[in-house]
Amino acid sequence: MYDVKVDEDKCVGCGECVEICPVDVYEIVDEKSIPVNAEECLGCESCLEVCEEEAITVTEI
Repeated sequence: MYDVKVDEDKCVGCGECVEICPVDVYEIVDEKSIPVNAEECLGCESCLEVCEEEAITVTEI
């Protein structure tokens, strides 16, 4: 299981994480990415790779 967080101050709402996530963890809400299905996270870290703002953290719990 993984804890997925998005730093709202860093997120620019580009949507790259939404597009690349294979299990639809993220949605854009009010121009920011929100982890709406964090329990589905596979820990693949593809979202970390595409986030140029380094706004996402994925931690194994």
